[in-house]
Amino acid sequence: MVTIKDVAKAAKVSITVVSKTLNGYPDVNEETRRKVIKVAEELNYTPNMLAKNLKQKVTNSIALIFSNFEHANGKDGVLFQIMSGIFAAAVEYKYEVVIYTRSLSDQQNKSYWRFCKDHKISGAIVTGLKTTDPYFQEIVNSDFPCVVLDADLVSEHTGSISTDNVSAAKAAVEFLISKNHRKIGMINGHEFAVVSRKRLEGYKAALEQHGIKYDPTIVMNSDYLEESAYELADTYLQGHRDVTAIFFASDLMAIGFMNRCREVGVRIPEDISIIGFDDIVLSSYTTPKLSTVRQNFHKLAYQACKQVIDILEGKEKGKHIMTPFKIVDRETIKEL
Repeated sequence: MVTIKDVAKAAKVSITVVSKTLNGYPDVNEETRRKVIKVAEELNYTPNMLAKNLKQKVTNSIALIFSNFEHANGKDGVLFQIMSGIFAAAVEYKYEVVIYTRSLSDQQNKSYWRFCKDHKISGAIVTGLKTTDPYFQEIVNSDFPCVVLDADLVSEHTGSISTDNVSAAKAAVEFLISKNHRKIGMINGHEFAVVSRKRLEGYKAALEQHGIKYDPTIVMNSDYLEESAYELADTYLQGHRDVTAIFFASDLMAIGFMNRCREVGVRIPEDISIIGFDDIVLSSYTTPKLSTVRQNFHKLAYQACKQVIDILEGKEKGKHIMTPFKIVDRETIKEL
């Protein structure tokens, strides 16, 4: 592991100068400060945040960091459930939670460890990360206690938690197959989300297991947005008239697609069957009511908070946890 001595040697300055620079002391000239910070980041040096926080007595502070928050859609209620689960665990274990948002430009301007240091946080829970985000790899290389939602990142100080997305997607597609559907399409989110890749993997696995050839032309992305799926519907319906069922990687996309179907006279499930993913509150209020895969976001977030506390307190190392799912059959699937 890189130490402060390594940084000092590489930057050709004293350990005291490195310490003062990284702790924000004003008596370090700008040229030296920039050189030390550049070297520290190139070496992936992260100060021992746990030790510093213990000294500063801020070990009861956990940060909930929303990445790419500006693209979040409040209609699904997922963020509220996540916050509710985290706060439930924090209260139980006597920790405080602070909320931060980080855009792509924020991540490019300030590194992950620098952000955590500046805000004197002792542990973090991060959600909304794309695989292309700067923080994605920084988190793995850091010795700062962290748990990432909907990813598969593991190191000594980094844990992650998600639904078993491969198995859940496979189960959803197999449910359609059990209803005698064979030409099954998929509307996915985007290629830079771990969950998108996992759900596509599950979709393919279900087809393969039942001897159905994978057709990439009936798999499209809609960025997890209701509006995008609505706009995609005409092109999809006109170009793939032989598709009898569609698996959606999120309920919001399924709802957007359903809204357009209703406007153009495509009946659900009479003309096409649909199954979503998430089981957001709106799913039981659509017409017809949406069949879907249920995730327990409250439980997922609760366990994420519990895990970061365990890492912070030295009770366990980082690991990946998968939470259970359930197929919810409502009114959008027809048996052929």
